[in-house]
Amino acid sequence: MDFKKIWKKHALIGVFLVGLGINLIAEATIIKSNSPAEWDLGHMALWFWIGLFGLAAVNAGICFIADAVKNRIYFELETKQTGIKRFEE
Repeated sequence: MDFKKIWKKHALIGVFLVGLGINLIAEATIIKSNSPAEWDLGHMALWFWIGLFGLAAVNAGICFIADAVKNRIYFELETKQTGIKRFEE
């Protein structure tokens, strides 16, 4: 198992998802603030679903970043125990 590859992949996915989620939550907030005067179910559903997907993306991104940190620690421990520097680019 190559912890370095997993670390890089999960860190990249995590940062992307957190950024995407924050943007979706901000977009849902803007849509909600521009609500019509009368009650409109379609408008409510739009900001609700966008905000929900934004929260899910932020939570998934945090999970990916946590897993990336875990794999980075495993990579560091593996190189320290073996004494082999496998950090070639």
